Amino acid sequence: MRVAFVASEAFPFAKVGGLADVVGSLPQALKRQGLEPTVFLPWYWGIEGYYVGEAWFNFAGGRDKAGIGHAEHEGVRYVLVGLPDFARDKPYGYDDDFRRFLRFQMAVAELLQGFDVVHAHDWQAALLPLLRNLGWFGGRTVYTIHNLAYQGVWGSQDFYAWSGLPGETYYGAGLEHNGAVNLMKCGIVNADRVTTVSPSYSWEIRTPAFGEGLDGVLRAQEWKLRGILNGLDTAYWNPRDDRYLAHPYGSTDLSGKAATRAELLAEYGLEDRPTLGVVSRFAHQKGIDTILDALSGLMGMGVNLMVLGSGDPYLERTFAWAAQHHKGRVAYVQGFNEPLAHRIYAGCDGFLMPSRFEPCGLAQMIAMRYGTPPVVRAVGGLKDTVQHWETGFLFEHADAGGVLHGVSEFLKHPDRPAVARNGMLRDFSWDRPAQEYVELYRST
Repeated sequence: MRVAFVASEAFPFAKVGGLADVVGSLPQALKRQGLEPTVFLPWYWGIEGYYVGEAWFNFAGGRDKAGIGHAEHEGVRYVLVGLPDFARDKPYGYDDDFRRFLRFQMAVAELLQGFDVVHAHDWQAALLPLLRNLGWFGGRTVYTIHNLAYQGVWGSQDFYAWSGLPGETYYGAGLEHNGAVNLMKCGIVNADRVTTVSPSYSWEIRTPAFGEGLDGVLRAQEWKLRGILNGLDTAYWNPRDDRYLAHPYGSTDLSGKAATRAELLAEYGLEDRPTLGVVSRFAHQKGIDTILDALSGLMGMGVNLMVLGSGDPYLERTFAWAAQHHKGRVAYVQGFNEPLAHRIYAGCDGFLMPSRFEPCGLAQMIAMRYGTPPVVRAVGGLKDTVQHWETGFLFEHADAGGVLHGVSEFLKHPDRPAVARNGMLRDFSWDRPAQEYVELYRST
């Protein structure tokens, strides 16, 4: 079975969030199951590939051209779609993102002949199921929602001028939503099957509280909606063989973890107290502000915070202030630092993750694999992966009180090392999710 993945990012070529981890790892697992995956990506600045030719496609009322490159990673073939729009410093965050990714999809659609399944990911590939229905290519389509909050919304006049699609698709093919084009809705309505990245998230998004305005659409399409929990690259995230750890360890001997902890606390001037790690984007979704709201209470409870992250400038400044005013108790490193992230997962006593919503989440799985019990809000993939008092700790409310309750549960557990070992024994590999996707592809 030939499967085409179409996405805006994939590790190790381009990564902004968890989407890249999924698109980087799932095709490898599918290949082990006997499938033939190919991944289609924008050819971002800095990606090394070899040029193989050109592809012509219709865009903005004329014929446009994309340079096509090939690359390979872990035995999986990648097709790189080169457009001038993507020769920039980062994948996202530009005013013309909608136009850039619409152009990308129009180009990719010309390259999808001969695949049995086209698996589109998030709004940056959400038009493809409709293009299949319009006869641009064959095969079956699967659409995966990684984060419903980002939907690809734009004015209809620009959309139709750029795409050249028939005007009747606005209402007739599910493009219209609240007076604008909504690509996320388009993908949901037109795909043969729709998945999310955890079972709980698939139910949550059918409610007004989590549905981001599309809960009614999802309820109407729930017959084809399914949640499949993401896996983890367990070869890369492995405390026994982690190139960033000076002291490897496993579930039967945690002495390497203790040595990593001692070095981490000494390097960042933290006292020898229970230390909670945070590795996160500073975005509203992640609930990082609730940690700051709970800061005085956390200090009173006797825990340290070891924080790595960036995003919201206000949160960055406030964590920097907290580190200055709570020396020995709070350490903050701005930005992202891969070696330090590994050391935080390995060297902290617990891992704090107070997300307002979490489609799946990988950080809590990494923390458990490294013997660091996660303290998480009971939403989405967090409650699907963490067992309260067995492999970690759950709390309900997305506020300071919720954070303090979760940390109190962590502190009062009589045998946290047992919780750590339980988490390390969980199987978070891609083998089971890959089998579920194979079954889904075959039943579509």
